Amino acid sequence: MFESYAAIAKQVWSLDKSIKRYPSYTGTLAMNAMARLGKITGDMELIEEIRQMLTPFINGEVPSVGGAYGPTVYRFGGNATAFMYSRGLMPEARETLLKSAEMLCSEQPRNQDGIFEWPQRPNQPEWHDFIWIDTVFGVCPFLVWVGRAFDRPDFIDEAVKQMLGHHHRLFDPSVKLYFQAFNAWGSGILTPSHWSRGEGWGLLALAEMLYDLPKDHPGYAGLLQAYRENLEGCAACQDETGMWHQALEMPESYLETSGTALILYAISRGLKNGSIAEKDHDRFLKIYLKGLRALLSYIGLDGSVYNACKGCLAPGSGSGADYAEHPWVRNDQHGTAAVMICLSQAETLCAKLKMIPTPAELVKFQ
Repeated sequence: MFESYAAIAKQVWSLDKSIKRYPSYTGTLAMNAMARLGKITGDMELIEEIRQMLTPFINGEVPSVGGAYGPTVYRFGGNATAFMYSRGLMPEARETLLKSAEMLCSEQPRNQDGIFEWPQRPNQPEWHDFIWIDTVFGVCPFLVWVGRAFDRPDFIDEAVKQMLGHHHRLFDPSVKLYFQAFNAWGSGILTPSHWSRGEGWGLLALAEMLYDLPKDHPGYAGLLQAYRENLEGCAACQDETGMWHQALEMPESYLETSGTALILYAISRGLKNGSIAEKDHDRFLKIYLKGLRALLSYIGLDGSVYNACKGCLAPGSGSGADYAEHPWVRNDQHGTAAVMICLSQAETLCAKLKMIPTPAELVKFQ
């Protein structure tokens, strides 16, 4: 048994690096996670390692990274670079970050409401308004961190506009969860089911924004309501084991680690900064501990992460059955990166705040 959450995260990180799949947009989440862990633990060697890994990104030596935000955000290090700069850990990224944020806001395609949409494809020039929840992970924390660091309220306003716009389009009030996409593959409708990692992406973005957005911002109350409503939706569909299912409303679908880890991370941020209301604190702490205990059982001693859904964008029609049939992969980077950022915050709650037990103690939690 590992002695700390930090030690587990570092083991996952070591394995993740050995697979040699950087650069990638999931890689920016992994580097963000480990930069955060380095800051939490005061591990300057780890922070320097992340700084060295990000240096080619900020120097323009990474020509492309996959994903809709590859050209404007990910090839510059995305959230990892923005987090490092915003915490005073990478001052040399200043000009690159400013360029990246300005490119994103000026060049990313938008729908009629000004919400970022999937870029047009040459064979589908009339296809517009493909909106998907994964976007908010990629751009909203990034714009908040850059906006605060550069005293650019226009970046912060853009982040809030994008988050609330995606919430308005993709939130399902009947179950208080996010659909993954609208108009995927030209369908003209919402994907009918609720995907674990999609919910996790939305909650991560909300949790990060509520942590760093000025509380007097006009959009703060709306974001807080969105966050709390989504947490209630997640609480209602947590499996008795503590995990969440690949298709959240389908107990027969497999238990999925990336969505579980992202949901737990979002809960932990709210437990730390008060985004979870005081009256709900103990209830969500219990939900969190149950989930964290279950998640640890899907991490091998070598750092392997099991049951992480393979890269996924509205498979088939986006039904529960379609998500359930989409396979999980051992050590998929969506899973390893999500686990790392989840454990980084667990380290804070355990070692600094004494709010949760150690990993060894947690396995006895009921």
